[in-house]
Amino acid sequence: MEQTKQIPKILIYEEFDGHPIYRKGYKDFVLGVKTIEEINMGTSTLQSFIIGCITKFLNKNLPDNYFVTSSELGLHLATNVNFSADVVIFREGVLQVGFHSNRYSDVPPNVVIEVDIKADESDYFRDEEEYFHKKTERLLQWGVERVIWVFSNSRRILVADDPQKWSFVSWDLPVPVIDGYEINVWDLMLKNGFQADK
Repeated sequence: MEQTKQIPKILIYEEFDGHPIYRKGYKDFVLGVKTIEEINMGTSTLQSFIIGCITKFLNKNLPDNYFVTSSELGLHLATNVNFSADVVIFREGVLQVGFHSNRYSDVPPNVVIEVDIKADESDYFRDEEEYFHKKTERLLQWGVERVIWVFSNSRRILVADDPQKWSFVSWDLPVPVIDGYEINVWDLMLKNGFQADK
């Protein structure tokens, strides 16, 4: 427990029912193998590329009555429950922003899209699968209409509309995003210069 208190807050990625979920690589800091500066705070090139492809397509193809952001928006679901989101979509009028908006959003986005897992879930969850299942469930319970996970290692996509309706598909198939609009992640990657042979 004492060891946990010494972990800097900057290494906390999310908070789940009061339990800190740290960034991948934080254990190297705890062991003294790496400094904070050496821990990867950002996304990998591949993660960033996929997020960029999705965001670029959505901004170009969704009408103006949608707002898309991809800056790891902080989501405040409840006391001691704070998540990050890679890409979010709000319908017009859902997100109210002013000069007071300097905290995590306490308004559920209509859609959350996550690309890979940037958290080390091992202190609180059995494995990554339990982590993304629980996170998805909590987002849907909070009011998010659809949660989409893109997993680059398995090249699969999870689409969850409610706790009882989840589906995994290959990432070269179109998946629904919002109001009849779809994305084909693999197609978007190729169109934006992904080199599949490397």
